Amino acid sequence: MQNICVISINVTDMKEAISFYCEILGFEISKVYDDECIVGLKHEAVPVILNKVDNVTAVDYPREAQVVLGIQTQDLKASITDFQEKGIEVIFDTPQFCPPGTYSAIKDPFGNVIELLEFKET
Repeated sequence: MQNICVISINVTDMKEAISFYCEILGFEISKVYDDECIVGLKHEAVPVILNKVDNVTAVDYPREAQVVLGIQTQDLKASITDFQEKGIEVIFDTPQFCPPGTYSAIKDPFGNVIELLEFKET
């Protein structure tokens, strides 16, 4: 059996990426690697890194195959409002149904999609 050992988020501007992922999403930096081309973010399970690349992505979410990062929220409506007030591109203005609960999605400054998930109470 294979295990995922890292999640890489490709970004074109590391300073802007650190601002978005740390100041807006609330991650903290765990390590800055040589030449600041890779920055590790603190995360309990699988390591998450920001990886500097040359080009912004053009994703047609949710119609194209892609890997999507999911972040859990306790109040999806409030999260949607908060991101809109911060000027973040919100893909769904209202919660969308999915079998485990509801979701919305945002885009980071580089076109990467991040789903916001609120799970049903069990």
